[in-house]
Amino acid sequence: MGTTENKVSKRISITLSDEILDDLEVWAQQRGQTVAGLAGYLVERAVVEAQISTIKLSEDTSDSLRALAKQRGLTPAALAQKLLVQALALAQEDDS
Repeated sequence: MGTTENKVSKRISITLSDEILDDLEVWAQQRGQTVAGLAGYLVERAVVEAQISTIKLSEDTSDSLRALAKQRGLTPAALAQKLLVQALALAQEDDS
């Protein structure tokens, strides 16, 4: 039987320039979100993108990824990102 992880959101404090905060406020308002919600979303996206860019694939996986990416007209990095986003969406569905 597997264990269930408690997923608890954490709060942090960050310091932003007035200009960046103003931009975030406008952007959040346009999206119907709070500034904190938008900032959290942007940090999550940045972390995912950083993880994608640092993934080291085995040679076999790398060759398979290149071939599949070529078939779909994408770069291997773009395909890896697309696949990771799909996997994260499926994981979120499973958590619901």
